[in-house]
Amino acid sequence: MPVFRISESGGSRDNVAMSRIELFPFRFRDRITGKWVRARYRAERDEIARRYPEYEITGPPEIREGNADAQRFTPHSRQEAAGRTLRFDEKRPDVQPHLAAPPAIDIAEADLLRLFLRRYVTYCARRRRFASMNGAVRLFAELGVAATARLE
Repeated sequence: MPVFRISESGGSRDNVAMSRIELFPFRFRDRITGKWVRARYRAERDEIARRYPEYEITGPPEIREGNADAQRFTPHSRQEAAGRTLRFDEKRPDVQPHLAAPPAIDIAEADLLRLFLRRYVTYCARRRRFASMNGAVRLFAELGVAATARLE
Protein backbone atom coordinates (compact mmCIF):
# COMPACT_ATOMS: atom_id res chain seq x y z
CA MET A 1 0.00 0.00 0.00
CA PRO A 2 1.62 3.29 -1.05
CA VAL A 3 2.17 5.94 1.59
CA PHE A 4 1.91 9.61 0.58
CA ARG A 5 4.30 12.07 2.14
CA ILE A 6 3.51 15.78 2.12
CA SER A 7 6.38 18.03 1.12
CA GLU A 8 7.46 21.15 3.01
CA SER A 9 5.45 23.40 0.70
CA GLY A 10 2.27 21.60 1.80
CA GLY A 11 0.80 21.60 -1.68
CA SER A 12 -1.16 18.59 -2.86
CA ARG A 13 0.65 18.64 -6.22
CA ASP A 14 3.94 18.02 -4.42
CA ASN A 15 2.80 14.78 -2.76
CA VAL A 16 5.13 11.94 -3.66
CA ALA A 17 4.01 8.31 -3.71
CA MET A 18 6.22 6.39 -1.31
CA SER A 19 6.29 2.62 -1.13
CA ARG A 20 6.90 0.72 2.06
CA ILE A 21 9.28 -2.21 1.82
CA GLU A 22 9.73 -4.72 4.64
CA LEU A 23 13.05 -6.54 4.53
CA PHE A 24 13.39 -9.52 6.85
CA PRO A 25 16.53 -11.17 8.24
CA PHE A 26 16.26 -14.90 7.69
CA ARG A 27 18.01 -18.23 7.57
CA PHE A 28 17.54 -21.08 5.14
CA ARG A 29 18.42 -24.74 4.87
CA ASP A 30 21.28 -25.42 2.49
CA ARG A 31 20.23 -27.91 -0.20
CA ILE A 32 23.60 -29.68 -0.28
CA THR A 33 24.63 -29.94 3.38
CA GLY A 34 21.18 -29.74 4.99
CA LYS A 35 22.49 -27.22 7.55
CA TRP A 36 20.80 -23.98 8.45
CA VAL A 37 22.64 -20.97 7.02
CA ARG A 38 22.04 -17.37 8.13
CA ALA A 39 21.50 -15.18 5.07
CA ARG A 40 23.94 -12.33 4.58
CA TYR A 41 21.19 -10.06 3.27
CA ARG A 42 17.62 -9.09 4.05
CA ALA A 43 14.77 -9.65 1.63
CA GLU A 44 11.01 -9.37 1.30
CA ARG A 45 8.95 -12.34 2.50
CA ASP A 46 7.66 -13.31 -0.97
CA GLU A 47 11.19 -13.15 -2.44
CA ILE A 48 12.51 -15.45 0.31
CA ALA A 49 9.67 -17.92 -0.23
CA ARG A 50 10.25 -17.91 -3.99
CA ARG A 51 13.98 -18.61 -3.66
CA TYR A 52 14.21 -21.02 -0.70
CA PRO A 53 11.85 -23.96 -0.14
CA GLU A 54 12.70 -24.10 3.59
CA TYR A 55 13.40 -20.88 5.48
CA GLU A 56 12.85 -19.17 8.80
CA ILE A 57 12.43 -15.47 9.60
CA THR A 58 14.87 -14.64 12.41
CA GLY A 59 13.98 -11.10 13.43
CA PRO A 60 11.82 -8.04 13.00
CA PRO A 61 11.66 -6.46 9.55
CA GLU A 62 13.70 -3.50 8.47
CA ILE A 63 11.21 -1.03 7.04
CA ARG A 64 12.31 1.17 4.16
CA GLU A 65 10.35 3.83 2.37
CA GLY A 66 11.19 4.91 -1.11
CA ASN A 67 9.82 6.07 -4.42
CA ALA A 68 7.37 3.48 -5.74
CA ASP A 69 8.23 4.30 -9.36
CA ALA A 70 12.01 4.09 -8.95
CA GLN A 71 13.76 1.10 -10.47
CA ARG A 72 15.58 -1.10 -7.98
CA PHE A 73 19.21 -2.10 -8.34
CA THR A 74 19.98 -5.10 -10.51
CA PRO A 75 23.52 -6.37 -11.16
CA HIS A 76 22.53 -7.38 -14.69
CA SER A 77 22.51 -5.06 -17.66
CA ARG A 78 19.19 -3.72 -18.91
CA GLN A 79 19.37 -5.91 -22.00
CA GLU A 80 19.86 -9.08 -19.95
CA ALA A 81 17.10 -8.07 -17.55
CA ALA A 82 14.75 -7.64 -20.50
CA GLY A 83 15.74 -11.08 -21.78
CA ARG A 84 17.37 -9.70 -24.92
CA THR A 85 20.55 -11.38 -26.08
CA LEU A 86 23.26 -9.76 -28.16
CA ARG A 87 23.38 -10.58 -31.84
CA PHE A 88 26.61 -11.87 -33.36
CA ASP A 89 27.49 -8.56 -35.03
CA GLU A 90 26.77 -6.45 -31.92
CA LYS A 91 29.62 -5.37 -29.69
CA ARG A 92 29.38 -5.53 -25.93
CA PRO A 93 29.35 -2.14 -24.23
CA ASP A 94 32.66 -0.99 -22.78
CA VAL A 95 32.61 -1.63 -19.05
CA GLN A 96 35.78 0.33 -18.33
CA PRO A 97 36.43 2.68 -21.25
CA HIS A 98 38.99 4.67 -19.27
CA LEU A 99 41.38 1.69 -19.43
CA ALA A 100 41.43 1.77 -23.26
CA ALA A 101 43.41 5.03 -23.24
CA PRO A 102 45.06 5.49 -19.84
CA PRO A 103 46.02 9.04 -18.88
CA ALA A 104 49.50 10.16 -19.85
CA ILE A 105 52.13 10.68 -17.16
CA ASP A 106 54.68 13.45 -17.27
CA ILE A 107 58.46 12.94 -17.52
CA ALA A 108 59.12 13.35 -13.76
CA GLU A 109 56.59 10.64 -12.91
CA ALA A 110 58.04 8.35 -15.58
CA ASP A 111 61.56 8.82 -14.15
CA LEU A 112 60.36 7.99 -10.63
CA LEU A 113 58.52 4.93 -11.93
CA ARG A 114 61.59 3.72 -13.84
CA LEU A 115 63.71 4.14 -10.69
CA PHE A 116 61.20 2.13 -8.66
CA LEU A 117 60.94 -0.58 -11.33
CA ARG A 118 64.73 -1.00 -11.54
CA ARG A 119 64.88 -1.56 -7.78
CA TYR A 120 61.81 -3.81 -7.87
CA VAL A 121 63.36 -6.00 -10.60
CA THR A 122 66.48 -6.41 -8.42
CA TYR A 123 64.31 -7.25 -5.39
CA CYS A 124 62.35 -9.87 -7.35
CA ALA A 125 65.48 -11.42 -8.83
CA ARG A 126 67.09 -11.84 -5.40
CA ARG A 127 63.98 -13.50 -4.02
CA ARG A 128 63.52 -15.68 -7.14
CA ARG A 129 60.13 -14.16 -7.99
CA PHE A 130 60.59 -14.45 -11.73
CA ALA A 131 56.99 -13.89 -12.83
CA SER A 132 56.79 -10.56 -10.97
CA MET A 133 60.21 -9.63 -12.27
CA ASN A 134 59.18 -10.29 -15.88
CA GLY A 135 56.06 -8.15 -15.48
CA ALA A 136 58.12 -5.29 -14.06
CA VAL A 137 60.65 -5.59 -16.90
CA ARG A 138 57.83 -5.43 -19.47
CA LEU A 139 56.42 -2.30 -17.84
CA PHE A 140 59.90 -0.76 -17.67
CA ALA A 141 60.35 -1.42 -21.42
CA GLU A 142 56.95 0.17 -22.19
CA LEU A 143 57.94 3.26 -20.22
CA GLY A 144 61.20 3.51 -22.15
CA VAL A 145 59.35 3.37 -25.50
CA ALA A 146 56.76 5.92 -24.34
CA ALA A 147 59.44 8.32 -23.09
CA THR A 148 61.43 8.23 -26.34
CA ALA A 149 58.25 8.73 -28.37
CA ARG A 150 57.34 11.76 -26.26
CA LEU A 151 60.77 13.36 -26.68
CA GLU A 152 60.68 13.15 -30.49
